[in-house]
Parts: sequence; C-alpha cells; structure tokens
Amino acid sequence: MTLRRQTWLMLALVALSTPMALVAETYLRRLMFPPEFEEVRTYLQPSLEVPVWSLLSLVALTTWFGIRAQERRVERKMAARPPAEQTQHYRDKDTFDSLVLFTSLPQIPAILATFGFMFGASLVPVLVNMAASTAGVLAVGMTSLRRARLAATNTPPSL
Repeated sequence: MTLRRQTWLMLALVALSTPMALVAETYLRRLMFPPEFEEVRTYLQPSLEVPVWSLLSLVALTTWFGIRAQERRVERKMAARPPAEQTQHYRDKDTFDSLVLFTSLPQIPAILATFGFMFGASLVPVLVNMAASTAGVLAVGMTSLRRARLAATNTPPSL
C-alpha cells in the first residue's frame, strides 16, 4: 500500500474517532447514568461554555505543534539512519509512523470537549471543536504528504 493510500486511511480513522467517542459517550450516559444527572448537567452548563469554546485555541496550538514535531521527527529519524537506508522507502515508513503519533494531537481538545458535553456543555461548541480538530488532523496529514512528495523529487520545501 502506498504512503498516500495509507495516510488517507489513517486520517479517516483518526478523524472519525472523536465523533464516534461522542456518540458512545452519549449512549452510555443515557443508559447508565441516573435521570438526576441531567439536572447536574443543566446546572453546570453555564460554567462549561467558556472553557469548551476556549479549547479551539488549543486545537490551533496542537495542530501547529503536530505539524512541526512531525517534520522534525522524520528528519531526525532519516539523519540517524545509515546512508544505505536513507531511501524513499524508509522516509515513507518514518513519515507514516510519525503521522500515527502526531495526527492524534489535534484530537485531544475535541476529546476534552466531549467530556465537557458529558458534564453539561452545549453541543454547538463541542461540534465546532470536532470540526476544527478534524481540520487539524487533515492539516497535519496533508503537510506530511506534501513534504514526502517533495522529498521524493528532491525539491526543497518552500515555507
């Protein structure tokens, strides 16, 4: 399987993980929590709105960090390899390995927003966080694909 195909499959799985977590949380909360918990959620809702909305800044920060850290990790791994292993095959392998790690970073704020929803935050900021984190995951993935393609053609990336 090519790096491009692997990356798109992995990005789809990571991007869908947070919405699936929200659905699972909502289902389990309704199934297992007592009916009185809805009163607690209603009471906590005003105090959770601002923190959940503020997680959007964390999405931007983790996306930026994910892009930069992924680039550095691939370059360091390639520099540490012996010259015989500094091929495109190993660069693709290192790129995919680092993508698995660093595409998860933008998802952290969305998971925290899901916890906020569990305790009473409204659905709108949670969905906005999920959309932003999905965009962050795609940004990390697309940037790494672009860099891998540029490395394959030995063209220095422009910033």
